[in-house]
Amino acid sequence: MESNYWTRARVGRRSVIRGTGLGIAGLAGAALIGCGGSDDGGDGGSGSTDSGSQVGQQLTATSVATQEAAGATAVSDDQARAVPGVYDGPLGPTPAELNPGVNAKYGGISKQLYLDPPRMDLSRTLSCTIYTTLAHTSNKLTRAKVGPTADPFLIEIEPDLAESWEVSEDATKHTFKLRQGAKFHNKAPVNGREFTAEDVVKTVEMYSGGSQKDVYSPVTSIETPDDYTIVFNLDQPLGDFPTSVAAWSYIYPKELVDDEELRQTTAIGTGPFVQEEWINKEKSVFSRHPDYWEMDNAGNQLPYLDGVELYVQNDTNAQRAGFDTDNYGWISGRDTEDVQAIFDRNSDDTVVEVFPISRGANVNGFQFQMTNPIYQDDRIRQGISKAFDRDEYDVARNGGDNQNPEGAYSNSPMPWPLMFDAYPTQKANGQWYQFDAAEASKMLQAAGYTADNPLKAEMPSYYFRTELAQLVVPGINQNLPEVQITFREVDNPTHVTLMSDRNFDSMIGFLWGPPGYSMDQWIYPFYHSTGSLNYGSINDAELDDLLVKQRSESNADAQKALWQQIYDRIHDKVYQAWFPEVQIRASWHNYILNYRHHGWIGNYTCYGADQARAIWLDGGKWGA
Repeated sequence: MESNYWTRARVGRRSVIRGTGLGIAGLAGAALIGCGGSDDGGDGGSGSTDSGSQVGQQLTATSVATQEAAGATAVSDDQARAVPGVYDGPLGPTPAELNPGVNAKYGGISKQLYLDPPRMDLSRTLSCTIYTTLAHTSNKLTRAKVGPTADPFLIEIEPDLAESWEVSEDATKHTFKLRQGAKFHNKAPVNGREFTAEDVVKTVEMYSGGSQKDVYSPVTSIETPDDYTIVFNLDQPLGDFPTSVAAWSYIYPKELVDDEELRQTTAIGTGPFVQEEWINKEKSVFSRHPDYWEMDNAGNQLPYLDGVELYVQNDTNAQRAGFDTDNYGWISGRDTEDVQAIFDRNSDDTVVEVFPISRGANVNGFQFQMTNPIYQDDRIRQGISKAFDRDEYDVARNGGDNQNPEGAYSNSPMPWPLMFDAYPTQKANGQWYQFDAAEASKMLQAAGYTADNPLKAEMPSYYFRTELAQLVVPGINQNLPEVQITFREVDNPTHVTLMSDRNFDSMIGFLWGPPGYSMDQWIYPFYHSTGSLNYGSINDAELDDLLVKQRSESNADAQKALWQQIYDRIHDKVYQAWFPEVQIRASWHNYILNYRHHGWIGNYTCYGADQARAIWLDGGKWGA
């Protein structure tokens, strides 16, 4: 199978990206290739089903009052699952997935890969390792639409524990009407009591002193007129506030907020699954929450699954073997050849989607420690970045996904769909991303380093450890004899702790954590000198000023102009160095229904596990 997403004759690379990046390509017409379908569209099986007005709608409890089930009878068996194959683009919903109310089946245990969490406290560390657990056990006020009927490239917000919300005309007052009757898990010390506004207040106070202080720093006061209404008063206009709280802010019961020690080891929430077991560095086990509040479009209680098992497995070969033997439900392919090999081994029930990432950077890079006087010299950071050949890396790591005459684009933390009309090129990254080993050497020599007296540094990382160890660090060392970087692999909890505690001396593998849903979430917490997620200890007065201004700017064009200045500043200063990212190449067994990868949010292992509440199993090896 040869992916032609960028090069198909009828639709060029830039035009395809323009459509998908702005969400206008939607879910229509994913091409099925490698399984008898035409790479120009043709017969894509259920993957090319015309979803009509259903596109962009998420079938959840929020639609029960206004939408009846689309049909009274279930679809035939041959319309339930997606046709196995490798799809060139996002895969739309099957007929069964368009109407879960009459097609979903109860039962079965979903088995998935995840990363080992260091703790259960999201207020201390923003990490997908914790996020994935809370996605099963907890809810937020608002949430992003996910699953086969969601736009896979943009963020669309829907109600969660807040049934509705209102924003004042000046966007400084946000009133949320909370859901009544939502119960916490029946576990001590919460014991199945009902969720109220007090839990929100306590959770926000906790986040405000920790990892999410930047989300809530504009909040001057919180009012609770009754148990099911909460009002946030802000010191500046923030129309995106309901979007920002949808990204990271899982609600904890007040009892866990008050018990910091218990919060490190226990997850209790209002979510669809109850945490039954957490074995550090091995697995987590969840069971169905019998009192979960959410219903499907026909009024049937969610979740459909009896439970979920999540497994830690860091070995790539073991991951593939586990997928092949149905021990894991999804897996990511490295490149075109790898994806085809995964499909060929599992062609009877495997679906693969191939499409571009639309979110900002996550783990594709490394960052410098700016409290270290060595790295306060711009020439050192800029020179190290310039010594890395990103085009060569893109070919070696990504199979050339980003190749073009202007060079391979390195995905920055600022999501490109919010900045550009088309997928950008390396030119947009600025001069320090243009490979020039000779110029890089001159810069390091001017800073006082030579091949005989190189700058010595250590770079620990868990994330992107293979790429850093085999491609990035050796490439920089070879191209730039004035530096000698040593890579050190660490486990996930160690990486997260080193980073969140700012306990690294020189460099560390880049980790942005959970994707922000608003632009402010991608930049303010990480770059402002007082930002809670400013892991590299950046202290840039000019950048601080721009970050504050973009927050309160209500004119869209003026705000985007400020974003461009921020974009230019962080690329010029090279507080982090980023690399080109591979396309999403997501494989899953097609007996797992109502699940899709998302170009902005991510996959099941990281940030996409909210979908578990509405996934069902159509037989298969796990039963249903």
